[in-house]
Amino acid sequence: MKKQMKRWLMLGVVSLTVLVGLNWGGQTANAKMKTYRAVPTALRGSWYTTHWGKPSYLKLTKYTETQTGSTLSMKTKNADYRFCVKGKTKAGYYMLGLASGDMPQRLKPVKHHGKKALKTYAFDPIKNKNIHFYYYKR
Repeated sequence: MKKQMKRWLMLGVVSLTVLVGLNWGGQTANAKMKTYRAVPTALRGSWYTTHWGKPSYLKLTKYTETQTGSTLSMKTKNADYRFCVKGKTKAGYYMLGLASGDMPQRLKPVKHHGKKALKTYAFDPIKNKNIHFYYYKR
């Protein structure tokens, strides 16, 4: 009986230590992230695209992103829903998304068929390659 009690006690202490450690580690990573950065002027404006026959809209202002009715802001107090520009890749794509998220949307200002456009892409696991989409200026 005493051995079982020691095992349960040790399991509880280890579990509590792991939970506290994960909680503490996550907070320090969030505090270091720089989130208050304006959207680059080349990306700002109202944009549209059609994916598989359905229209999709994107509006970028200095501090907000609205995509098909859902708005994210850089000035929100809730860190889980704070919008940010995470930087620019070597290929010229700006990474936009949630400050706490790990899957940013990549947008690159380009000219496509003579029109201003934002180029983005998504990975197709069936074809094992990226599919490119274009948002056109409204």
